[in-house]
Amino acid sequence: MATQDKNYRALIVDDEYYLGQILAQALTHDGIEAVAVTDVDTALSHLQQEPFDIVISDIYLPGKTGVDLFHTAMQKFPEIPFIFMTGNPDLEMAVDFLKKGGYDYIVKPFMIPDFIKKVNHVIQRSNQRRQEQHLVSDLKQILNKRLQELRIFQDIIESSTDGLIVTDTEGIIVKTNMGLEHITGINDAVLRLRPLSTLEKTTFPQLNFQDILETIQARGNWSGETTGNRLSGEEFIAQISFFPILNESGEAFAYAALIKDVTEQRRMEQELISSLKKTTQAQEATIFGLARLAEYRDQATGFHLERIRSYCRELAEALHRHPVFSKQVDRHFIETLYRTAPLHDIGKVGIPDYILLKAGKLSEQEFEIMKQHTIIGYQTLYSIQQQYGDMDFLKMGIEITYCHHERFDGKGYPRGLKGNEIPLSAQILSIADVYDALTTERVYKKAFSHKKSLEIMMAERGKHFEPRLFDVFLSIADKFDAIRKQFLEKPHQSVFVT
Repeated sequence: MATQDKNYRALIVDDEYYLGQILAQALTHDGIEAVAVTDVDTALSHLQQEPFDIVISDIYLPGKTGVDLFHTAMQKFPEIPFIFMTGNPDLEMAVDFLKKGGYDYIVKPFMIPDFIKKVNHVIQRSNQRRQEQHLVSDLKQILNKRLQELRIFQDIIESSTDGLIVTDTEGIIVKTNMGLEHITGINDAVLRLRPLSTLEKTTFPQLNFQDILETIQARGNWSGETTGNRLSGEEFIAQISFFPILNESGEAFAYAALIKDVTEQRRMEQELISSLKKTTQAQEATIFGLARLAEYRDQATGFHLERIRSYCRELAEALHRHPVFSKQVDRHFIETLYRTAPLHDIGKVGIPDYILLKAGKLSEQEFEIMKQHTIIGYQTLYSIQQQYGDMDFLKMGIEITYCHHERFDGKGYPRGLKGNEIPLSAQILSIADVYDALTTERVYKKAFSHKKSLEIMMAERGKHFEPRLFDVFLSIADKFDAIRKQFLEKPHQSVFVT
């Protein structure tokens, strides 16, 4: 009996029915489950429906031959090893068979023990080859991942306009970039191999870097905003994010700090805040201007905000006519939502470029930073509300900014609100935002068609979206499509992912 870690399965193909059965019984007795068939079509049917670890086939079969079976099997099931049986050995055919991926052949007549020995040997060789292939594939993936990480890291170091500091786990600076020198006036040669606390004396007197390192070690990251001093003596406002750099074992072997000069943004915000006391028309312009802050870094200015608020108004109009929602969605609600919808992503002004503009999938660490845009947006509008009072458009602006990534099933962020805990304004915005994300091209994806986008969204009914609200959306989906076409990013472009 063969010693093995699993029950292997063999498929035998021979037009001599009794010979096939004898061989199948011999293999089964040796611990290899075997199935015997007499023609190629039946063999292919078995291969499509059941897993096999080896195929043993006669060459000369009525109709389609064993060679036909081999060629088809190599295309559809390339990992399954193949043995030929023949009573008329042809050296040229045997060599060709082995060159094309065949494992072995056996000449009739043969002894059953020899047959069993050869089958076991081929299965072992196949397993070994498969393991080697998987090992090579795994090594290539690891190497490619490392090379990609190094390229990304190098790109950030060399080309980011934001400041970057890399330290060891003790807080000793090992590398800074030109972005930091541009912001602070201090170059890499001055800072390298110096402790982070050096910057407390010259640049960031309000920070305690020892406390920051302890926070990173305990919680995994730190972020904050502070006032700093350039080498020239000029004051500036910096947004700083610290996070660990991990090795393959998930252990931190270095720390990185991204430093963004937000002085101009904060100045713009203050100017916009001061204009909030003006007329309704000025208020709307201010709201739209605030929202544009979140998009000013994107190369494609586009019509995202126009589409979002138009989608929201169209859906709110439909809800106004619906018996379940009509009491809550009145004319004032509709107009306020239309004016405040562009604010939903204002918090993205606080997200680093390398995350906001990344073409590929975000890492878990990067996604955690990206999720902070809901909190940054909330804090921005809440501070305005505290200063200028409880106005309706600010209240709704806070709702949609803070809650538009919450989900009906409670699996959203930042607070994991569920069901009716999520403000209706944010639920409306969520539908509009998801539809827009699916139907427009982004740096990380092509645009889906209107039809495909609806199919994707329908799978989220009762999960991401409140069922009754989503049904109202479906009833007016053609109006969303019309708005999308009205505000196409590139009118000449007609290719969609379907």
